[in-house]
Amino acid sequence: MVFSHSTHTTNRALTYSYIHIQPQLPNTRYLLFLHGFPSTSYHWHHQISFFKAKGYGVIAPDLLGFGETSKPTELEMYKGEDMANDIVEILISECVEKLVGVAHDWGCFLLSRLANYHPDRFSGYVYIDHGYMPPGRSLTTAVVQHINRSVEAKLGFSILGYFLLFDDDDAPGLLDQHSESVESLYFSTDEQITKKYKGALGGLRSWLTDGKTTKLPAYLTSEDHKHYEHAFSKEKGGYRPAINWYRAGLRNINEEDEQKITTAAHILTHPTLLIASTNVITAAMNIPEQMCPFVPDLTVEQITGGHWLQLEKPDEVNEILDKFVEKVGN
Repeated sequence: MVFSHSTHTTNRALTYSYIHIQPQLPNTRYLLFLHGFPSTSYHWHHQISFFKAKGYGVIAPDLLGFGETSKPTELEMYKGEDMANDIVEILISECVEKLVGVAHDWGCFLLSRLANYHPDRFSGYVYIDHGYMPPGRSLTTAVVQHINRSVEAKLGFSILGYFLLFDDDDAPGLLDQHSESVESLYFSTDEQITKKYKGALGGLRSWLTDGKTTKLPAYLTSEDHKHYEHAFSKEKGGYRPAINWYRAGLRNINEEDEQKITTAAHILTHPTLLIASTNVITAAMNIPEQMCPFVPDLTVEQITGGHWLQLEKPDEVNEILDKFVEKVGN
């Protein structure tokens, strides 16, 4: 299902495109959906349809660099604090006072910063297949390299090799030239392919330069595929703007801002739900253990499936989300 979009131009002169569904009285509760890479607000369509039918309000933006939202090429535009403020501007413009934040992949980084800078806007947080990312723990080049070495020593394979390609000068052109390869790898449910071509250093470059593809999973419809092709087409700006989310982390552009966040604000003060997959990379990261010191009220649910649980197992995700939202309310 395709939902109509609204737009808002922020104080930074950036135009965000977003889905806005008003709650149906007597329900006044809202959910905020934040997507990751390579994705747009469209990939929440199962959840939006479900919660719309139950009378909930929804805000689901195309995040900066994606979809129909502005796509600046300057890396400085992708700072976490600034993007969090952009989202809050949208909420203010739509008179949304409090909501439950739901995030996937890089959306989890943005939800983390929203939780640090604007906790009063939320009654709860949901992280899907990525966890809360405390300030001062950016996935810099050195950190990614350390994680890869540590996991490889422990498990025999590395998990974040693909990150490093995004900082290469030729990365945008390589991704644009082989968009079908990008899509099939990122949505692949084959763990061996994931280990060899996403986890391993140099694997993603090899996958792209060889023009490799693999069968798309059955849960992706032809409409899903068409949306992806359009969203990341060269005519829409390709991958260059979107990979700035990776580059911002690798180059640690948030360091100065995050040093100013108080220690108390590192702790999430609202109920928090982690929905984890059995994806090999996610399992290797041991996300619940990483979150526990910062999240005193943490519930963990695991669903058998890959990274894109909201698409692969929408009914299970929606049921878990529904119970959590009912518990935390607004």
